[in-house]
Amino acid sequence: MKKRKIKLLVMVLALVFSIVGCSKGNENNKEVKNNIQESNYIHLTMLVPKTINPILNTDKSVSYIMNLLYDGLFGVDESYNVEPNLVEKYEVSSDGLSIDISLVSDAKWHNKSEVTSRDIDFTVDLIKKNETSPYFDLVKNIRSINVKDNKNFTIILSESDPFAIDKLTFPIVSRDELSDLKSSELLEKKYNLVGNGPYSIKEYVDRKYMILEANEDYFGDLPKNRKAIFVKIVPDKESQTEMVMSLDSDIASVNIGELSKFEEKKEFNITKYEGRDYEMVVFNYDNEYLNNTDFRKAIVSSIDREKILKEAYVGYGTLSNFPLNTKSKYYDEKIEPLKYSKEKAKEYLGSALKDISQGISDKEQANENKEKSKGLNGVIEDNSSKGKLNTDLSKEEVKEILKEVELKIVVSKDNSERIKFANILSSNLYNIGIKSVIEELDSKEMTKALNTKDYDLAILGYSLSSIPDARGIIQASNIKDEQITKYIDSLGNTKSENETKKVYNQLQKYIVDNASFISLGVLDNFIVTNKRLEGKIYPNDFDTYKGISNLQMNK
Repeated sequence: MKKRKIKLLVMVLALVFSIVGCSKGNENNKEVKNNIQESNYIHLTMLVPKTINPILNTDKSVSYIMNLLYDGLFGVDESYNVEPNLVEKYEVSSDGLSIDISLVSDAKWHNKSEVTSRDIDFTVDLIKKNETSPYFDLVKNIRSINVKDNKNFTIILSESDPFAIDKLTFPIVSRDELSDLKSSELLEKKYNLVGNGPYSIKEYVDRKYMILEANEDYFGDLPKNRKAIFVKIVPDKESQTEMVMSLDSDIASVNIGELSKFEEKKEFNITKYEGRDYEMVVFNYDNEYLNNTDFRKAIVSSIDREKILKEAYVGYGTLSNFPLNTKSKYYDEKIEPLKYSKEKAKEYLGSALKDISQGISDKEQANENKEKSKGLNGVIEDNSSKGKLNTDLSKEEVKEILKEVELKIVVSKDNSERIKFANILSSNLYNIGIKSVIEELDSKEMTKALNTKDYDLAILGYSLSSIPDARGIIQASNIKDEQITKYIDSLGNTKSENETKKVYNQLQKYIVDNASFISLGVLDNFIVTNKRLEGKIYPNDFDTYKGISNLQMNK
């Protein structure tokens, strides 16, 4: 009888604990029910973080959330230009080797202490000590920081850099919270709960969720009634998309392939914005035909870029003449590209084939123009397109020469959009009499083809940096042109934004006029938002939730 009573007592206690446990779980997860339509939170997701230290985190989904918790000296706006965050004012020295900065006077940490110059110095030093930080390259050129007082300091650079301000977009962390910690401790959650951004961490349960509340002491001009945010921690990117689709989350970034799922449903708003995936075609200048300016102009003029964008990329992109975001302050939208015209392409082709048959090289053509016009630092302005085209070869002669020409187009077999691009490109070339063959390659084969120059035209994609510096992409294109090299050198020596714009404009015009490569454009990205939210957000590919403070629940 006694054993039976004990057994009964154990069962009762187990039942009690079960009820209490469920009650607590329901309380903690009351906002994570399948239907969030009545929730007072904005619901987001992120992948399981290895760390929430914003300097050491390398996961994109986590960094989007960290952007809500931490400000940098500067941020990136929807046009991919930098804008001040923690900076009240700044001035770059005339020699470009130092930057005087004053911080916003009332910028505070979430624990109410003020953000100081020493926090900036500490953050830069911390990044420099961690080469795996995604921000390491942004601080490599910072030699030291001269702290003047709590709100004023000077950044000393090792060498002048036209994009020095654009590199000051890394998040600032607290010296008081993180100094004297071991490397392993820097990764721990408990040391990374104090930020300086518009939201602060109210509650964090490992591998489950995080609740963010409005930072009432935030200095920025944001709505006072901004909503709290519930961040569900999920295992993978697919889960993020699926949760929005099933109305378990409010906002997600989706790609072109996923977009159609949401376009068919009435529960969602879709915000399209210019991303940073840039598509282009590079020429192999070792090919004597492609080393001729007019032959390249013939190819560029034969290509219907609008058709390629519409048919290969479903129209989701912006035509661009240069590897910069088209809304960047350095992108010159006034430059006219070579227009799509089969007739003009054939004229260029005739001129090119005559020059090639006579052994006239681009170098000789450039020498003829050498003293005609000079730009900044002696860089030559292009006048080659201003002359009258020489088309003395007959149509029969052109056809005869082209019998010996077949261009190899290489493209990734894993990218369906670029394969469509390649087929339209090949068809356009055929329309002006140029034969081509398409080779679809895997990643290793593609790398080998590029390294050994086993191609004539290569369709490539690049991810544009937050820094509006196109020099790396241009140099990777292996363009044989001394004038472009001089422009790039000049760009590196500019000391002001106006000087940088001037050289950039000259470089962009020269590249367009000389058909140095084929620029298709920058592809769009998409944010899907549950229609229960109203208000406008301003995403970019570095800050996908930018403007989330404007969102409110529909009443």
